[in-house]
Amino acid sequence: MGVPTHVMAYTGGWAVTMDGGSGLVQFSGPLGVLDGTERWHLTFYPLPEGKSYEDMRNAEIPQFLQAAGRADKMTLDIRKPGGQQWGVTEVRYVIGHHHEGRPPLDVAIELPNGAEMVSAPEVFEAEEAAEIFYAYYKTGDIPPGYALRPVEGYTADGWRDLREVTA
Repeated sequence: MGVPTHVMAYTGGWAVTMDGGSGLVQFSGPLGVLDGTERWHLTFYPLPEGKSYEDMRNAEIPQFLQAAGRADKMTLDIRKPGGQQWGVTEVRYVIGHHHEGRPPLDVAIELPNGAEMVSAPEVFEAEEAAEIFYAYYKTGDIPPGYALRPVEGYTADGWRDLREVTA
């Protein structure tokens, strides 16, 4: 194994580090077993330059891609730099398939502490989610063609609710 570049954190706090040699199967396996209760989320993030997993273990993660729900019905979100137009330096977005307008948040993604409401274009299955995670691993971003709905913005002083802003 080479120098760790990323961390994949699972439900329950278990995590593994990854280097540049991982493939699609490293994402499709964990995403394919999400069951919405015992195994309900997966967070993947790049290690900042010069930092180890131990350095980041209890730190706020400034950039990540995560999935929550079940293998056949999950939501994906990404936190990344940006959002200056809203007075923030980083934004967490819900990822969706391209769509027109603002579809209603009428699909429940069941999670252990209650449902997360998303729109129909924001629902994913494990196979497509794995491809998005793999692209993020290789490029640092999701593939083009997906829609992003801002939900939270972050500053050095805290966070801001962005659910009512337009992207």
